[in-house]
Amino acid sequence: MIWQRCSGPDGERDWRISAGAYTFRIGKSRVADMESRDVTPETARHHLEALDADGAAVSGSTGVPFWYVLLQSCCISGFVLSFGLGPWESAGFALSAVALVLLGMLRPLITGTRADPWAYPASVRVALTFIGCAALAVGIGMVVSKSGGSMALLFAAALLTFAATLVLGLRMERALVRSIHGQP
Repeated sequence: MIWQRCSGPDGERDWRISAGAYTFRIGKSRVADMESRDVTPETARHHLEALDADGAAVSGSTGVPFWYVLLQSCCISGFVLSFGLGPWESAGFALSAVALVLLGMLRPLITGTRADPWAYPASVRVALTFIGCAALAVGIGMVVSKSGGSMALLFAAALLTFAATLVLGLRMERALVRSIHGQP
């Protein structure tokens, strides 16, 4: 069974499904048009239910597991903590950056898909908030360490970074899964 989400000339979205020699157009959660007269509405509903179950299974596998988001948050908070490493500061930055790039490269292997969170508006909105929080935390880390602030403030900034990036990373993954499954 092949399925594809389409947009019509009027901007209305629908699904086009090909099962064997039959093609169905589905709009607003019902069978709107059947191009083959041999298929009954019951058969079409059966195919659509199977398709919906397949779509749910596929969309569920596109998101990364919790441990991935946890490691990602550790890398970003490690980047913030790197400001307090003194002469080892650049090594901390490099290690955090390399770990983040490696996680990004391993994402397709971990999920088994090439789903891109940056291709869906819902996950991009969360990602922009994610990036803003991470940039703010890095800025706070820089100010605290360069102004001679205490390590306690730096650890607090790193902990806040960890919590914010963990929550927003999980929200981004949920938004990606919902977008792929066609839910708002």
